[in-house]
Amino acid sequence: MTTRTFAALGDRPGATEAEASSPSQLRVRDGAWWLHPSWTAVLTVLPCLAVAWMTPGEDYLLWWRTPKYFGSETGLTSLLLLGAFVAGAMVPSLAHGRVPVRGPRLTTSAAQRRILRRAGNVFLALTVTGYAVWMLLALSRGYGIAQVLSAMHLDQGALIVDKQVYFSTAPGVTTLTQFGPLALVCLLLDRRISGRRHHWSLALLAVLTLLRVFINAERLALFEMAIPAVVLAAATRTGTTRRSRRKLFWAALPLLAPLALAVVFAVFEFTRSWNDRHPQYGDVGFGEFIMLRLGGYYATASNNSAILLARLAPYTRAPFFTVPFIWSAPVLGSLLDPRSVLGISLDEWSKVLQQYGNLEFVNNGSLLLAVADYGLAGALIWWTVLGLALGICYRALRSGDVGGLILYSVLYIGLLEMGRIFYWGLGRTFPVIIGGLAVSWYLRRALRTPESSAES
Repeated sequence: MTTRTFAALGDRPGATEAEASSPSQLRVRDGAWWLHPSWTAVLTVLPCLAVAWMTPGEDYLLWWRTPKYFGSETGLTSLLLLGAFVAGAMVPSLAHGRVPVRGPRLTTSAAQRRILRRAGNVFLALTVTGYAVWMLLALSRGYGIAQVLSAMHLDQGALIVDKQVYFSTAPGVTTLTQFGPLALVCLLLDRRISGRRHHWSLALLAVLTLLRVFINAERLALFEMAIPAVVLAAATRTGTTRRSRRKLFWAALPLLAPLALAVVFAVFEFTRSWNDRHPQYGDVGFGEFIMLRLGGYYATASNNSAILLARLAPYTRAPFFTVPFIWSAPVLGSLLDPRSVLGISLDEWSKVLQQYGNLEFVNNGSLLLAVADYGLAGALIWWTVLGLALGICYRALRSGDVGGLILYSVLYIGLLEMGRIFYWGLGRTFPVIIGGLAVSWYLRRALRTPESSAES
């Protein structure tokens, strides 16, 4: 065979069967159309903008105790920025054409499979270490049996105290726990490719996540673990799977998503706010309370963006709201003082929200944050580039690239959160992005090594 033939097969001349690249039973699924970043952004952001735009001002004051700032100007600007993101995300798909309907197989070499397994174990070790140290810190702050029983009995204010006093974030420690989604994806993918079960590892991740969600009242932590698993299942299928039923199910999944969101929100909002805040809503029942709270999370997020533009942004025009991880990083944040660098302090937004909004709803949206930092022209560029980056990552997934699948699965949560927060700029997301890029790079490097060896 020629060198080109060996490179195309991904095998070295004379390589053993164990060393050769081999197609797994996994194939890229073709039914989950909504996985494309453009579709997800439209399906998640437009309803949020519609609720924020169409809700009357008096209802803002009645339901969420905040004046309405979100109007026609901010609404049209949001639509323009959403269009820029969609346009950027469409470029890779339009430039490279459609992937064949029968999706490609995920072909991995022995070296890639070793990297995948080791990455899963490393991320698992980092995650468990983070949770262990976090728990030790809580114990050192006085957390004990009394607090556990109080939380289990759902005593009024117990979970809020636990979160603010005993389990307050510790820079660098809680960061380690954020490697959990990467550990989950790598282990699940290795499970599906190699057949290793990883029962104990996956069970440990599930227990730690559920404890965090309950004790620390942190619903986002559940989504960070569940969504990548859903993306992995939706994006791949086994070669022996009967395609018609599964394809129909995954194609129709967005119809079930609002119901699933409402159910999950209701379950965890019962422990987060129903016991503590429902007397403020008078005789409102639990179902109506949940709908008001759920709608408030998204409507006030867009409205808070409008408050930010009206009351704070004219005095900033600097990269602050889109890159908060820089200013909150354990080391870098201590070296860079935003007050001296940008003329704004970390608690400036809280002060503005306390004066013009409602501190109970602190989400500040996503689309308009770039306008606050870079102006309208800069925001259009910002969202176009982000869309392009997500589109490239999605295209890699659709082409059967394992690294692209891992990276996109952990980034996808940011698409679902676009109507509420700019997830990709948070400090909790930064280690996930870096870890995902590192794994993707090592996997690509391992795939190129046999080719370079063959050419030499």
